[in-house]
Amino acid sequence: MTTSKTYIQDCNFIVCDVETTGLSPYIDRIIEISLIKVKNSEIVDNFTTLINPKKHIPSFITSMTGIANEDVINKPSFEDINDDIYNYIFDDEIPPIFSGHNVLFDYKFVRESFRRTNPSYNFNLNTLCTCKLARRLLRKLKSKSLSNLARYFGIKQLRKHRSYSDAITTTKILLKFLDILQDEFEYEYIEDIIKFQNSRIYTKENKSPALKRVNIDLKKIPEEPGVYFMKNKSGEILYIGKAKNLKDRISSYFHHHTQISPKIRKLLSSVYSVEYELTNSELSALILESKLIKKHKPKYNTAIKRYIYHPFLKINYQYNFPTIESVYEIENDSAYYYGPFTSKSTITLLLKDIQNNFKLRKCERKEIKPSEENSNCFYYDIDKCYAPCKKYISQEDYLKEVEKVHNYLTGTDVNSIQFKLRLQMENFSNKLDFEKAAIIRDKLKDILKVMNNHKVITSAINDKKVIIKCDNKTKREIFFIHNGKLIKTFLLNGQNEINQTDILNDILEETEYLFFSLNKYTKHKFSQEELDEIKVVSNWLAINYENTSYLEIDDETTPEKIMKFINS
Repeated sequence: MTTSKTYIQDCNFIVCDVETTGLSPYIDRIIEISLIKVKNSEIVDNFTTLINPKKHIPSFITSMTGIANEDVINKPSFEDINDDIYNYIFDDEIPPIFSGHNVLFDYKFVRESFRRTNPSYNFNLNTLCTCKLARRLLRKLKSKSLSNLARYFGIKQLRKHRSYSDAITTTKILLKFLDILQDEFEYEYIEDIIKFQNSRIYTKENKSPALKRVNIDLKKIPEEPGVYFMKNKSGEILYIGKAKNLKDRISSYFHHHTQISPKIRKLLSSVYSVEYELTNSELSALILESKLIKKHKPKYNTAIKRYIYHPFLKINYQYNFPTIESVYEIENDSAYYYGPFTSKSTITLLLKDIQNNFKLRKCERKEIKPSEENSNCFYYDIDKCYAPCKKYISQEDYLKEVEKVHNYLTGTDVNSIQFKLRLQMENFSNKLDFEKAAIIRDKLKDILKVMNNHKVITSAINDKKVIIKCDNKTKREIFFIHNGKLIKTFLLNGQNEINQTDILNDILEETEYLFFSLNKYTKHKFSQEELDEIKVVSNWLAINYENTSYLEIDDETTPEKIMKFINS
């Protein structure tokens, strides 16, 4: 009998951190607890409180946490609030995954507290530990402490050794790890990740069975971007992947083989050799990977999924009466894209706001033929749609409503989402509801990050030109992009060689398209291979705009400006 599994994105988590009077869950007691609730890969709620342990708090605990006996004397005991805590944890039909950093410490304290105060509670949950994940995913990071992981991911830790600060930091780290496991290791189910955290870590002395069979020297693999090929006994390509760092990526398959995802485990059982091809940048590797997958159609390769966790808003300007929707990939279709957003809940918020405050059509038809013969729809009846299908509004006036939506997303005036969220954040702060203010603040930051850079997204697809430069150690690769299509690449070897006149002159001579009217290239009919390349480049540019350098070109851009950008 097969047991059903839970997709990672459908899983609920409770991230917990407790401060205690000591190290023993049987002798010592909780003095502070924080629980962070995660649903659909989003932080949705939190519960935090000081607890009266009904015993003395040692001075060294006060010194470490700042929590003194007088701070908890008037606080509830665990027995007073055990119902609240239990109901908070088990508020859904599906039991959550109990998570934390060195999670068994927190889990045992909570379990023993329930056992003492209400033995009828059945506190038995699967656990997921960010420290264990760090040991397997960040092998080169010397310290796997919470503060060191926070520094590694650029997460600001508010206050060490206080439960809420540690819990929210742990939650952000957990979400980072889940992204890595889904995006890079192709995990789909939470049950497989729970096994993965306890997987055996192989060393150079104790090689994995797969590594013994493949017999590749991991030390000799270069720490460079590229594409790798996994082949079976007869030399057939089973899998093609890309890597920013080939050594790290290929090594990851052989360091913890026993509990990796079933898909990869099955792949490795058939692999007898691993080969690779170097590229000059991660973007080059991604483009090459896409081409080779389509050429060889390897058995174990699936559709590209690395962008699925980064949603975009899309206004379908290519249709006579545009609609707005949430999508996961950019197409070469002249639509307007806004993203990628870090938070799925931000997209949900924006769509809900737009549907409530603007009267764009909500039907799924791409094109409509307005006619007075058409029947009224539900949204028109509740005053949520202008019903262009009934000719109740002209195309010109409908497009003005679409423009209002665009300005609502990108503007900063009183009619913008930014202004609205700032007002909400201030109202919550004035009411001293800092938790809700923080949630609004995070959504505003997400929107600001996107809208401050949204031209990058449209420049890759809406009849514009972009130059991208990617640095890799001593190399700089230059990409000339038009309408999302890669027109030309140049490699500059060594930072000190970038000033070479002949190289720069070649760039100018071979890219005269930059100085023609944009219209010259908008008539081109793209092949399917080119359309695939457009999707790869556009999505990569969208997701990596903070980590890459780019220059948007218009008809007034001078060669001097281009050379200054390339040479900087």
